[in-house]
Amino acid sequence: MIYRQRDKKIRTGIIFFIMGVLILFSGCATQGPQKPSGNFVWPPPPETARIKWLTQWSDRFDFGRPNAMFTLLVGEEQIERLQRPNGVVADSAGSVYVADSELAAIFVFDQEKGALRFIGQNTLSTPIDLALDEKRGILFVSDSKAAKVYGLDKNTGNVVMAMGAPGEFRNPSGLAYDDQRERLYLSDTQNHTVRVFDKNGRPLLKFGQRGSGDGEFNYPSYLALDKQGRLYVVDTLNFRIQVFDSDGQFIRKFGSLGDTLGSFTRPTGIGLDSDGHVYVVDSAFNNFQIFDETGTLLLPVGNVGRGPGQFFLPTGMYIDRQDRIYIADVFNWRIQVFQYLKVNE
Repeated sequence: MIYRQRDKKIRTGIIFFIMGVLILFSGCATQGPQKPSGNFVWPPPPETARIKWLTQWSDRFDFGRPNAMFTLLVGEEQIERLQRPNGVVADSAGSVYVADSELAAIFVFDQEKGALRFIGQNTLSTPIDLALDEKRGILFVSDSKAAKVYGLDKNTGNVVMAMGAPGEFRNPSGLAYDDQRERLYLSDTQNHTVRVFDKNGRPLLKFGQRGSGDGEFNYPSYLALDKQGRLYVVDTLNFRIQVFDSDGQFIRKFGSLGDTLGSFTRPTGIGLDSDGHVYVVDSAFNNFQIFDETGTLLLPVGNVGRGPGQFFLPTGMYIDRQDRIYIADVFNWRIQVFQYLKVNE
């Protein structure tokens, strides 16, 4: 009995000692990787800044982590980190959804709750791009391996609809959802076609065929919509952007193959800000270029590297209603976030 009581006291003393050490060092233990600091803007001074770098996200360290006591009790946690980010979209509450093609899951960076969660792990094979029907809380996901488009509940990840009969799609990729007209647009890449569905996934129309003429495509990929419902299509291997009305009627095009600013080598993600400027990511240039609606180059942003505003094979892009710009920086394993600065700001 005496030995048991002594052992109990020793164990209790050890526990309190460990707790004291953990409390002493808890400030260091809870810190994740430090983000870059500084004012990163484009163009640089003395010119007026139009684009500002805000932050970057890659794993759960960006949204907090368990403290050292928790780690001691339950063991070293698994650090979920982006492996191959592709499509990205954001909702009005500030949650940012990222399709990870390698991990076959959607990362949800929840800014309101300061947390990272996941959906789609048991459903998806190779998710590529995302679009959001915010009214109904449905996240559309193109899955190139499964050759389907899924509609997931954005909170639970439950499948609420699926599009794509066997053999119907060939490498579905880019997505865009028109809230006003309640239409979903899809790039059916290897069929060189854009397909249009109603909000419940019923087909409405399709347009395009392989070629280089107006309204023809050579591997269309990412999509974006402007305020008037016009559809911007990255016509990847025609090295251009084509613009259509909501019913698929050709309006205009811009861009050509080249290795100078204003041209494209590997165009991927696309987005539009509130002033109608067109942003196009180029994976080969490791940058994004900003154009006016006629295709005149206004500003290039970025180069190859790992710092703020530098990229290593960027792909997907999304611009939210507050003109925040989200870019999937694939081989830097992160999402970079920028802000468009209006002239009067």
